[in-house]
Amino acid sequence: MATVPSGTWTSEDLVRLPEGWRYEIDEGELVIMPPAGFEHGEISAAVVTALQTHVSAHHLGVTLTNEPGFRLRRGPDTLRAPDVAFVSNERLSRVADRRKLSDVPPDLAVEVLSPSDANVDMERKVQQYLAAGGRAVWILDPAAATLRRGRHPGELRQVDERRAAPRTLS
Repeated sequence: MATVPSGTWTSEDLVRLPEGWRYEIDEGELVIMPPAGFEHGEISAAVVTALQTHVSAHHLGVTLTNEPGFRLRRGPDTLRAPDVAFVSNERLSRVADRRKLSDVPPDLAVEVLSPSDANVDMERKVQQYLAAGGRAVWILDPAAATLRRGRHPGELRQVDERRAAPRTLS
């Protein structure tokens, strides 16, 4: 991940950037991320499939993928784009325009670590999601074969691998 410290970026500024890269804004600083790798895409697809199956079966809300933008803070802006997200029916009713970035944080944000991601950056993202009102964050680390979960600011716990199997994601 590269941070571009020139100026204070807003979520509205993202529309003028070239496609092909992934962008987030961290308290006004533009963060440029390379396209995700094959393994990253494979893991994200498995998570979204399992989560979507559960969410649909119980009519809980919507499951999102393809890094949807969530504006977590204004002035300076913080915009994050999780690999997978879940938004409950209750929160979905507060989303003003589904065609645009959401000012409503996801109930669940799922991030899959890439080789370019630093643990410090991920822990910062966890804190930002939770401080904005997110209910849970999952960090999947393919290299370490671990799942860490945060539900409260300052908390990031590793989940027992037997409980992290795709069939028990609920």
